Amino acid sequence: MKNQTGNYLKYAIGEILLVVIGILIALQINTWNTARLDHNKEKEYLINILEDIKTQQQLVKDQVAHNILMRLKCEKAIRHLNSNNINADSINLYLTDITRKTFVVSDPTFQDLKSSGNILLIKNGDLRKKILTFYQYLDYSALVIQISNEKTIAEFRDLLVKENVVDMNYTDSLTVAGGIDFSLKTTPLLWAKKLQEDKLKNRDFLFMVLNHIGQRGRTSSVNLDLMKRMELRIENMQRDIENYLNS
Repeated sequence: MKNQTGNYLKYAIGEILLVVIGILIALQINTWNTARLDHNKEKEYLINILEDIKTQQQLVKDQVAHNILMRLKCEKAIRHLNSNNINADSINLYLTDITRKTFVVSDPTFQDLKSSGNILLIKNGDLRKKILTFYQYLDYSALVIQISNEKTIAEFRDLLVKENVVDMNYTDSLTVAGGIDFSLKTTPLLWAKKLQEDKLKNRDFLFMVLNHIGQRGRTSSVNLDLMKRMELRIENMQRDIENYLNS
């Protein structure tokens, strides 16, 4: 009986050990599988972020081109207004199409990471921090340009129209932001040209206009500097993600 009991206990302990070992193996396999799935998700997110950044890069380039053009037109207008032969046709040419451009943020993947809580899938803490910082600066840049568009540039456009600095009927078509063309046939107003030129002969008025044009040009310079910094951040972010994916 003692031998039978001892054998039974040994058998029972063996069975328990086998069950425990089986559970541990199953847990380890599950852990490996979860880690593999998380790694695949991490890789997918990072690849999608690279695609978003590529789109953002083009949006930044468009913004750079716009601000370079607007600043150039302001510079030409200031040089002309400081000449001894102010001509309304030239002023219209330089100032009527000085527009604002909305800066679009392309961040669907990052928004998904934040809303789902999957940001922690990016295991590398340094890379995760760089991604967060990148999108913080992107949002900051968009906010600066938005405020500029809604205040400084809007005030400048109002001034041009209310003070008759330019003739908004100067062209036969109006192209607005987004490349939309609103065809508009106009009737030249010969007396409008003289009205513009006579107003600009007033030194006080001319000084006020020059100040506003200069401020508009500086606004483009600020936005341009912001976008140049954004271009550099995009290049660094692309390199950091690609290095991580290839490591």
